[in-house]
Amino acid sequence: MGGCSSSQKIITILKNQKMFQNADLIVIETNINDFDVWAYLDFSFSVICRNFEALCRLLASFNTKILFLILPFADKKVQNRAINNFELYHIKKYGFNFIDMQSYYENEDLSDFYSVGFYGARDLWHQLPSLMRELGRNIILNLKQFHHHKKDSVKLPNFIAKSPLQLFENLDKNKINFRENSLLNKEIYKLKKGEKLYFKKEFEGHVLIGLGIWLDEKKNDYSSASFILQNDRIKIVKMHSGAYYLFHTFEKEFNISKQAFICFNDDDEKRTEQSHNLFIGLPYDEDIYRHIPNTLENLNLTEDFLLVKPDENFKIDAHYDFKTLANLEVQIDEKYNFSHLISDVVLFKEIIEEYNARMDPVKISPFQTEIKNLKHELNQFKVNPIQTHLAYKLGRAIIENYGSFWGFLGLPFVLNYIAKKHKKEANILPCDESEKQIFSYQLGLALIKAHKAWYKGGYVWFMFEIFRLKKKFKL
Repeated sequence: MGGCSSSQKIITILKNQKMFQNADLIVIETNINDFDVWAYLDFSFSVICRNFEALCRLLASFNTKILFLILPFADKKVQNRAINNFELYHIKKYGFNFIDMQSYYENEDLSDFYSVGFYGARDLWHQLPSLMRELGRNIILNLKQFHHHKKDSVKLPNFIAKSPLQLFENLDKNKINFRENSLLNKEIYKLKKGEKLYFKKEFEGHVLIGLGIWLDEKKNDYSSASFILQNDRIKIVKMHSGAYYLFHTFEKEFNISKQAFICFNDDDEKRTEQSHNLFIGLPYDEDIYRHIPNTLENLNLTEDFLLVKPDENFKIDAHYDFKTLANLEVQIDEKYNFSHLISDVVLFKEIIEEYNARMDPVKISPFQTEIKNLKHELNQFKVNPIQTHLAYKLGRAIIENYGSFWGFLGLPFVLNYIAKKHKKEANILPCDESEKQIFSYQLGLALIKAHKAWYKGGYVWFMFEIFRLKKKFKL
């Protein structure tokens, strides 16, 4: 399940054991999600490793062949190596098959190629669908080639999977409902503001590893709701956001004791733990994430509550040093390494780049033509500042109408119309004095001066000024 760590896979296997036992091959991947919640949200590294180790034990208890995918990730290399080496160590320990895409991409220098998402955005989490489809095809064609893991006896933690109806004593059965989509079909219980659910006595002494939440949102609009888990020692506050189903794993050890309960976070208390996949794509900020307010007054508890009875097979206080793991050299028998089933991504990359080199000019050409046409249209409508001046407008009108008898006869009316229209518009753009040194502008300016001094023989002066200007501008 996307956005969920190893604990979600544990509860899925517990609830579908017969299907997994009868499968020809179990293909599983956890490194991206485990890395993500640790490296970006500072989730407990030891809890992540502990849960992955428990997952491996559970898988090893089946007779089914197991294939782990180590997917590539091109960021935070030290943390990435630590997670991958930890997984490879346990893959070796239990004799699982594996495909190491991380090493392949690093050796072939393909990190930049796969990490480009839609519309040029960076997508470090998802491979190109066509490449993964080919990998899946190659896996299916080689089912018989995979090996069974070691048959050593495996001591399993005492995991149990329960629904809210089975787990809480004061739950209103009438509020049990179902929600489904193309992938999931879940029994849900709507936990509302002001409601508090107490655990049944029979579960005292168990530790709650995680639980599933699924809001009533139809799209991922980042609506949010949070809940509180509390016993006699600790209080855990977690938030869920958006339309995704998400299995929330707990960092702190939540022992189910007498009077332990879960409730809606009525008072918007500060979050004490983070969860994966919340506001993905946004930069992580510790203070912001812990203070995101509720936008809803309820949330759906799903049928997925994972509990364990702590014993020597499940150590709550396990500790792992990520720096040591990051430098670990894990040597695995090559017979378990099926990385050769990865498609020739180098060839894919070359084909795509050659195709783009040929097609980019073809694809860009219509846009370039459109841009050129738009620029031409803009230039046609672009107004030169001098064209907003009355002197220029009058001068142009005189020049355009002076060449014909009827034009000359109607010129006074045209000039009067232009002057009145200009007065209403009053939208004069500034221009340099050098721009005013053109015949049309100077002609109009002379007319304005003549009109202002008409009673002093201004128009007579104007006739002589026309000849002077024509001589000046060599017309």
